Amino acid sequence: MLSRPIILATIGLILSCYAVYVEHRQAEIEAAEAAGETLEEFQSLCDIQSIGASCSATFALPEGRMLSYFGIVPKGSALDVPNAVLGALFYTYIILNETLVQLPLGLTFFATCMAMSSSIFLACKLIILKKLCLLCWTTHVLNFLLIVHYGGRLISGDKGKVKAKSG
Repeated sequence: MLSRPIILATIGLILSCYAVYVEHRQAEIEAAEAAGETLEEFQSLCDIQSIGASCSATFALPEGRMLSYFGIVPKGSALDVPNAVLGALFYTYIILNETLVQLPLGLTFFATCMAMSSSIFLACKLIILKKLCLLCWTTHVLNFLLIVHYGGRLISGDKGKVKAKSG
């Protein structure tokens, strides 16, 4: 049976990969337009005009690349990756930690705190800018559920060791 973190992280990984795809398509279109070419129109599944939702527009914000936004890496460098790439790495870490390797619970909780901190910052930005990004809000909820899970394990003293079956 799949554990709650694996299910949440799998959903997060799928959404993160889709977000990377959307950003890549948007970049292709912008590059083609700059070169005077025209590509077929692209509409993301998370761009829903009837409710004013646009993940494409949200991803294009400066905050969409938090590492360069905060000056951790230079803008335009190889490490200036979209937040979705960071999310994919985080969710992959969670899946691997739950399936193949068992890293210390404190490390996993720290990684989850970093993801949740990013979610809080980005959620506040979405509210301030009055942007609706369903994909973004979904990942924020996933991160919240993951921090509740790992925080609960940490508080209960569960170190993540496999318990021997009795009997």
